[in-house]
Amino acid sequence: MLTRIPLSRLSFKWQITLLGTLSVILFLAVLVATFSALRYTKSSVLIDQKRYVSDAANALAREYEDREQHDPQTEVPPSPNFALGPSDGILTLLTRSVLRTADGVEGGFYSTTQNSLVGYSFPTRDGSPDLSDKADFPANAQPLILQVARNAAVTHKASEQVLTGVNEIILIAAVPVRRGNIYVGSAWTVDRLSSLPGSNRFRAYLIAVGLGIAALFCVILTLLVVRNLQGGVRKIECGLENLKTNLSSQIPASTDPREIQQIARAINLLGSTLKENLEREKEIEDRLRHAERLAALGRLVAGVAHEVRNPLATIRLRVQMCERGTDNSNVRESCAVALEEIERLNGMVNRLLSFSRPVHLRKESVNLSHLVQQRLDSFQEKAQRAGVKFVTNFSRDGKPTEVERNRMAQVFDNVIQNAIEAMSDSGGTLRVSVASEMNATATAWQTNVEFRDAGNGITTDTLHRIFDPFFTTKPSGTGLGLSICHELVRAHGGEIHVESVEGQGTVVHISVPLQVEAVNYSPVLRITVP
Repeated sequence: MLTRIPLSRLSFKWQITLLGTLSVILFLAVLVATFSALRYTKSSVLIDQKRYVSDAANALAREYEDREQHDPQTEVPPSPNFALGPSDGILTLLTRSVLRTADGVEGGFYSTTQNSLVGYSFPTRDGSPDLSDKADFPANAQPLILQVARNAAVTHKASEQVLTGVNEIILIAAVPVRRGNIYVGSAWTVDRLSSLPGSNRFRAYLIAVGLGIAALFCVILTLLVVRNLQGGVRKIECGLENLKTNLSSQIPASTDPREIQQIARAINLLGSTLKENLEREKEIEDRLRHAERLAALGRLVAGVAHEVRNPLATIRLRVQMCERGTDNSNVRESCAVALEEIERLNGMVNRLLSFSRPVHLRKESVNLSHLVQQRLDSFQEKAQRAGVKFVTNFSRDGKPTEVERNRMAQVFDNVIQNAIEAMSDSGGTLRVSVASEMNATATAWQTNVEFRDAGNGITTDTLHRIFDPFFTTKPSGTGLGLSICHELVRAHGGEIHVESVEGQGTVVHISVPLQVEAVNYSPVLRITVP
């Protein structure tokens, strides 16, 4: 079996290197053999003879044009012997003088105005030195000679033709001739070959057989390499097919060549990465849909808050006037209760408006460890009443953070308040830690604040909605506390997220970069749910 040959254990790099080396050797052998074979083939001899005839025609045309330059007013080129007859005789003499060194080549001229062949001569026929050879004009090839010569004169390009007969091969070449800048005809030459000297078919066949054997050897080696490649490719294809339905599928390639192993590892990594990206995109898509709904709700609430604020101010004014204008204790008590409720409603309206407005920060350098400790101290009395203890773990090398003190204090107050309320039934411990660390991408420093309580925890369904505006599980809550915290932290360029297990407590993580450029944050348009 081909797959059991040790060649399959080599890496593809070495297999392809071996195949390439053999291919280069074969290519060089083919070149050498081809050049050797061309010397003995019929086509190569024929090409040489055609070139030989074409060179004779070019020499004849040049001689005509050179003589014409000496006397442009003469109808035909001047000749050393004008006593030989009219212009056709002069052209014959010109042909004879040029072709006397071209063994076996006969030729002449073609006149465009006369549409005929003139000036024919065959000076090397049997070594005859006279002009009587004109009578032996190749009549059997005359139509073809006339056609080739006319084609060269009309197209102004060299033309050639091969006439293969039973006993001979006739080669015809023609070159256009100019008088000044005007083409007046063409010069043509003919060579008759009764056989092709130098052709040796046996040697050509022998070379062809040798090349065939060498090519077969290379083909066998190629099949070995290709078979090894196909095995790895099939495994990769199967792995890719499996990825279409299961991104968690893996391609085993521990016994394959190194290149296949690398490709398999890359595809396995691609599958796991795609799976993570798809899950992340789905999560982001869900968040965006939810954010769109919340943004619309935020705009609606902002409008309602503006509409409620003015009537509420009027009602408060009227109740105050009623309270001052009566001496009835019951009426004054009712007015006081009404004013208290009005103030509560007014506070809610202010929070709604604050939630819908862009957040403008006035940042300063703040040590968050000190700020968190101050907020814990302010809740100390309330925590003692609820049986809650505070345990802190602040890093000594904490770095100052650029934040707005009051805004971050509002965030910490809300988280501490929620933690105390979560443990108010049975008490517990609130553990708070502050530390400066590098962010997840290791590109910048950030301060991480963690609040870990021992309350009843939050259910999974509730956990996904805790940052939604107006969502609350408290009988007297407004559902804006954590929503506002979320937007304030985001306005500082930070993140806040909550982890909770029902019955085991809740952990709130807040991370704020040490330095962040000032931004105008619009929470209505950028609500997200972690």
